[in-house]
Amino acid sequence: MTRVQVNEELLSSSEYFADPGHLREAAAFFKFDQRRVVLGPGALDTLGEECGRLGADSALLLRDPGVAPLEEMVRQALEKGGVSLAGVYDQVESNPSVTSVDRCAAFLRESRAGVLVALGGGSTIDTAKAAACVAEVGGSIAEYVGFDLIPRPSRLPLIALPTTAGTGSEASRVSVVADEAGKKAVYSDHLTPRAAIVDPQLSGGMPPGLTAITGLDAIGHALECTASKKSNPIGDAVARESLRAGCPYLVRAIERPDPEARLQMARCSLLAGLLLSPINTGAAHALGYGIEKLSAERGRPVPHGAAVALMLPGVMRHNLRAAGEQYYYTAGVAGLDLGGCSREEGARLAVGWIDGLRRRHTPFASLREAGLGRGDIPALAEIALTIRRLLDHNPLPLSGEDALRLYEEILQ
Repeated sequence: MTRVQVNEELLSSSEYFADPGHLREAAAFFKFDQRRVVLGPGALDTLGEECGRLGADSALLLRDPGVAPLEEMVRQALEKGGVSLAGVYDQVESNPSVTSVDRCAAFLRESRAGVLVALGGGSTIDTAKAAACVAEVGGSIAEYVGFDLIPRPSRLPLIALPTTAGTGSEASRVSVVADEAGKKAVYSDHLTPRAAIVDPQLSGGMPPGLTAITGLDAIGHALECTASKKSNPIGDAVARESLRAGCPYLVRAIERPDPEARLQMARCSLLAGLLLSPINTGAAHALGYGIEKLSAERGRPVPHGAAVALMLPGVMRHNLRAAGEQYYYTAGVAGLDLGGCSREEGARLAVGWIDGLRRRHTPFASLREAGLGRGDIPALAEIALTIRRLLDHNPLPLSGEDALRLYEEILQ
């Protein structure tokens, strides 16, 4: 892939979408008539054009402090497109809280810019999505937790520029924020960025550990979406494209990154991110939330992607009877030797591959290495079992006893 791809062009490599009817269905399914999704080397050069498409000649840049070195690239892309930079907001927090989102919203409310540009990872983009809407409708983001409670779109259309390859926030209608009780999700079509510009040069500086954690998150999104009870032929085909992009390239992106590896991981993340709105994830993400919450309370927060990767192998084994074919496909595109393997044997190879990646390339081999112990398992399970929006669509039911068992399996 050498050129920038937009919307339906992202699906051009899939045999399923060679059928024009299937492609039209996908365009409607992902609401491409309401947004632009741009992927490829040099995609950042289209930033000015996308601002103009949204009727804006000035932009407010929202970024976290860690991506300051990339700001100049964004400034140049805006200048090239004849768009002025009206200001920069750089007070984004990792794992945004209700307080940090509301504080950002107050800042945005005073801006006279024509478009909001979010440069960063999932925390930055989630902050921008949520704060822009609160700036428009008032109140606190805490009032909009749940489904479709935001009454109208922001006057500031959002363009997302992801600098990691994992969360898929640039392509979804969900923003995750935290309060004293833990992470909460806000769902609304008004949160979906009007444009997502995914240029692998923006994620080129990710260190190996972050590449591994975000890459495992992206692959987890694809695996859980394709296995979900809400999945359908379109979702399955897109998830397979995501896995076909990411699985062969994740180790290369971690160990010896090159432009092609970065591009394929960006593609993996973006395609999986498209699935988060219409389908969403499952039990591995629900169980991972417990790890995130308790570890943060202990002052040693486990990153989201690592928490999900800790739970994913056990959840895959739990789901094997219902999702073995999808996992078998994953083993194949990951390049594992399937010679003579049954579907179940091949699926179990995929489980071991995910587990091995996490153990080799992240510092989170076990629950104990995440700073948690056996005594925490009941609380972890209690937190996870409240995440019904994810558990209810897991391919197989997951009980409290199942949750306890899955946490116990990763204790050491």
